[in-house]
Amino acid sequence: MRVSLCLFAVAYFIAGACAGKLPTFIKACSVSDPKLNQCIESAITVAGPKFAQGIPELGIKPLDPAELGKVVVNNPALKIILEDTVVTGLGGFKINSFKMNVEKGKAVLDFTANVTLKAHYDMDGKVLIVPIRGNGQAKIKITNLRIVIKYDFKSVDGYWTVTDHKDSYKMDRAQFKFTNLFNGNKELADTTIRFLNENWEIIMQEIAPPAMDQIIVACVEEVRKLFLAVPADQLLSQ
Repeated sequence: MRVSLCLFAVAYFIAGACAGKLPTFIKACSVSDPKLNQCIESAITVAGPKFAQGIPELGIKPLDPAELGKVVVNNPALKIILEDTVVTGLGGFKINSFKMNVEKGKAVLDFTANVTLKAHYDMDGKVLIVPIRGNGQAKIKITNLRIVIKYDFKSVDGYWTVTDHKDSYKMDRAQFKFTNLFNGNKELADTTIRFLNENWEIIMQEIAPPAMDQIIVACVEEVRKLFLAVPADQLLSQ
């Protein structure tokens, strides 16, 4: 779930202000602050949602909504194509904790968000032993999506770069809506949707990884712009 790279960038982004470049809603934190982690957590809470809306002066595009385009799930049992995919809700994230060790070049970000994915879908296959097929509009609501990511980072030519990361995620629940299942057979569609919502973990094992990979693509591009624009010594003041 490298999606949290975008929020990790928010942490760096907020950690120190680059005068004349960063918006006024950014609160600077200092590396010498004994409560540095708490300072960054507080700053992310305030500025993170605005970052997700995009920052035109830095060329950073909105991440809420995140436009993913095409997402493909392709395995022997189930094939799903999502087109014009849009994810909303990242801007409403809640920081659970943020820990940073500047000397060792390590950081850990833990956050939670409620997100909704909407797309046009084309689906054919089976979930467990239940056949499913359709072509229409899809809506997936994910409750309490919690992401924990650990980073290694270093400065290269005066700019920060992430050298390695490990991540994990879990969610409390996912709920599905698919229009035009089985060519509009309402009775069969209602039964199938009920089955999917009762067994949401199984289908999310198939849908979540490729969808999150697409979110990552959008996030990483905006992070790259940020790191190229602001030197490391201005991202975290002394």
